[in-house]
Amino acid sequence: MTALILMYHRVAHPVQDAYGLSVAPDRFASHVEHLRRLNCVVPLTEILRPTTSLQVAITFDDGYADNATQAAPLLVEAGLPATYFITSGRLGGQHFWWDRLAAGVLRPPAGRTGIDVTVDGRDLWLALDDEGACRASLRFLHRRLRPLPPDELLATVAEVLQTLQAPEPPVDASSMTVDQLVALSRLPLVEIGAHTRTHLQLGGQTPALQRSEVIGSLMDLSGLLGKSVTSFAYPFGSELAIGDLAPRLAREAGCVLACSTERAPVTPSSDPHRLPRLNVENWDVSEFAAQLQSLAGGGQARSHGVRRRWKGRL
Repeated sequence: MTALILMYHRVAHPVQDAYGLSVAPDRFASHVEHLRRLNCVVPLTEILRPTTSLQVAITFDDGYADNATQAAPLLVEAGLPATYFITSGRLGGQHFWWDRLAAGVLRPPAGRTGIDVTVDGRDLWLALDDEGACRASLRFLHRRLRPLPPDELLATVAEVLQTLQAPEPPVDASSMTVDQLVALSRLPLVEIGAHTRTHLQLGGQTPALQRSEVIGSLMDLSGLLGKSVTSFAYPFGSELAIGDLAPRLAREAGCVLACSTERAPVTPSSDPHRLPRLNVENWDVSEFAAQLQSLAGGGQARSHGVRRRWKGRL
């Protein structure tokens, strides 16, 4: 069996793409056309079925509004199924914390060479004296914020943004509204999956918090959509970020499968509740095709750009 799960986040032309999450709309259109010509795309729920030919499933993480306005129309027109993993507690045109953080740290006020911040009880200094220092500080802070419980994480982000007098990210970087999600869910060949309530890094959190985030997000979405939600994707998605409890909770909640961010093909021995995926970058169609071919053949295709530094983090 040769099977791949593709992981997208955004289809957009952002002013800044600090984490390499965006694929430009024209490039995404070329990805869609390439997959349509290959005639290989199947619903995520079928990715484990035995086959002798290439199978590809398309997924999106987080629940950005452009998934509904940009990506979905292209996929529906091409007749390609896709699964959208939604952060249920961040619906409603909200900005995700990592985008808000990037808007402040990468554009500090003139003359600001750094700031003091306290993260998880530790006093830290973030250098902001040039572009390189700002990007390094963003990566440094992002790594230390991810393991925190949601309230503490958001309070720390708010403190940093207040110190920097940071603007909100652009409107087009916001999450879907509930109406957009409901409309998306009614499109042909669309599946909605859960991605926790707050985009929590599950590994290391208390059992009660993990249960609320995993089972709660599935219940939230089922209630909004009026139908069962049976797939899940782990935020940040590495083995450490997932931990041992979350897959058990996903199974307990009735999830047929759950996805990680580990880069690998799907094989007959793949754990259905830790399925690997290929993180798709802003590749032109020739690079996209090369990445598919390499991973499907068990190789490691070349990669470039910002996203390699953030692998498995969003």
